[in-house]
Amino acid sequence: MIDFRVIYLPQNVGHGEARRLCLNECRYPLVALMDADDISCFYRFEKQLEVFDAKPYLSVVGGQIIEFDNDSKQYTGIRHVPLNHSEIKKYMKKRCPMNQVSVMFKVNDVIDAGGYIDWYCEEDYYLWIRMIEKGFLFENIPDITVKVRTGEAMSSRRGGWKYFSSEMRLQKYMLEEKIISKIRYIFNVLIRFFGEVLVGTSLRKKLFRFMRKSVSKDLVTNLDSNMAPTYKKNSHSESFSVSMCVYKGDNPEWFDLALSSIINQSIQPREIVVVADGPLTDSLEAVVKKYKDICVSLNVE
Repeated sequence: MIDFRVIYLPQNVGHGEARRLCLNECRYPLVALMDADDISCFYRFEKQLEVFDAKPYLSVVGGQIIEFDNDSKQYTGIRHVPLNHSEIKKYMKKRCPMNQVSVMFKVNDVIDAGGYIDWYCEEDYYLWIRMIEKGFLFENIPDITVKVRTGEAMSSRRGGWKYFSSEMRLQKYMLEEKIISKIRYIFNVLIRFFGEVLVGTSLRKKLFRFMRKSVSKDLVTNLDSNMAPTYKKNSHSESFSVSMCVYKGDNPEWFDLALSSIINQSIQPREIVVVADGPLTDSLEAVVKKYKDICVSLNVE
C-alpha cells in the first residue's frame, strides 16, 4: 500500500523551507529524499533499510550517485562520497560529505538538529554539519543509488557571487564553530572563489566532470537493468516515507520518471509526500494525477 499525498503551498518558499514543511507531513520514522528530476535505482531503499537494520544507531544513510545530462543513459561521471562516519566527518571540512538526493534518515534526529533551515543552495550541507555537531552518526553505502541529472543549468546554479557568498558564510560558520582551522578556511574560500566566480559556466561544467570518477560499460549495463516500471506491490513490513518537492519550473517528463523510480523499487515506501512549492503547471498536475491513480490501483489490488 502506498499513500500518495500532495501538499500545495500558495507561493514559492524556497527549497529549504519546502523540505522542512514536507518532513513535517511525513508519518513514518524513516524518510528518503528524492528530487523531481532524478532517478532512484531500483534497489536503493532496500539497501538503505538493510543498513539501518544492521546498525540502528545510525541517523543518516546515503549512497553514491551517477550523473548524466538530459539523456538518462549518457552518464558523465560518478560522485563518490566517503563511507564511514569518521571519514564523512573529516571530508565535511572541505566539501559536503553526503549526496543529498541519496539519503534516508531518521526524521526525529533531523528535527532534533533543527531540521532544514533556508540557506541558499547549502541547506543540506548546513544540516549535516549541525547533526554531526550534535553527535548523530552517518554512513554512505558504496553502491550507486541515484541517477542525478546535471547539465548547463546545474553548472550555472553552482556559480556566481550569490552562490559564492552562501558558501563563504557556511565556511565562516565552520570556522567559528572550530570545525575547521583558519588555514583550511582560507583554502576553502580561495578554491570556491576560483571555481564559482572566476570561471564561466562551461569551464565549471568541465571542472565538475574532471572531479568525478569515470563510468565503465559494465556499470552502465548493470544500472540500466531492471529499471522499467512494473508498479509491483511489496509486502515488506518496513514503513518509511519518501519526501519530494516540485515547483512550476520542473520538467513534467523528468518528474514522471522520478516518481516512477520511487514506485518501481524492490521495497516500496508506505507513503510519498510531495510538496508543491507554489502553483504548478497543468502538465505537472497531470503527472500528479497519474501517480495518485497508480497508487490507488496498487492499494486496491
